[in-house]
Amino acid sequence: MTGEVRDIIWMTWKNSEEEPFKVGELTRRDKKYYFKYDAPGVEKAEEYGFSPLPNFPRIDVEYFREELFSSFSERLPWHGKRDVSSVLKEYGLEEYDAFELLKKTGGKCSGDSFEFITPFDEESIVLGEK
Repeated sequence: MTGEVRDIIWMTWKNSEEEPFKVGELTRRDKKYYFKYDAPGVEKAEEYGFSPLPNFPRIDVEYFREELFSSFSERLPWHGKRDVSSVLKEYGLEEYDAFELLKKTGGKCSGDSFEFITPFDEESIVLGEK
């Protein structure tokens, strides 16, 4: 793996029985953003109706952006608001950081089954292994 993983968030999806599946990983390395699917998790989740996101159709590639992917930034509570300061205060952030805000809020949207969670022990994570 190139570069040091500074931050990681798992993207989970819940089936109709509220059973969660880890379906992806969003990482921030060297001030850049990367998203890749967790292939074994996607395979299991597909049995319950999961399908890849329209902006990320391929499960066999790692997507890259200089800024947080709009598909994820649109899930932040400040999206569309003028006063970000009240949102930052509510989540205990001193300055705006979209990645940290996504970590703290989980990026939940009404009407879908996705949530972003921080792995319990980031130090022991080996990407690509379960």
